[in-house]
Amino acid sequence: MSEANVEIARRVYEGWSRGDFSEGEVFDPDVEFEMVDWPHPARSRGVEEMQRTWQTTLSAWDDFRAEPDEFIDYGDNVLVLNSISGRGKGSGAEVSAQTATVWTFEAGKVVRLALYWDIALATEAAQRQA
Repeated sequence: MSEANVEIARRVYEGWSRGDFSEGEVFDPDVEFEMVDWPHPARSRGVEEMQRTWQTTLSAWDDFRAEPDEFIDYGDNVLVLNSISGRGKGSGAEVSAQTATVWTFEAGKVVRLALYWDIALATEAAQRQA
């Protein structure tokens, strides 16, 4: 099942890169979404709340991009290493960083999506939950 989990995460990222956010069926209706150590941490539950939380975060940016660099299989967890970039709407400041996302799966559905600035912390979380 873990290879299937990696392929689900990869497919979702491919859609997102094209502006296609229609892969909602891969998320459990009660998915937990958390921006663990982001500058403005957030936590929500449910697909609609996850979308709202993420849209609120993205509204502070122009040209925000999150591109996956590597997918690492930890069984029920998939660690995705990302390159993010964007420009602050208010400040115009260019920002880029290496970040990570931990996707947690149960029965082929994403039950938790956790975003991290600290890759070591994300790696530890992915390994610990596996």
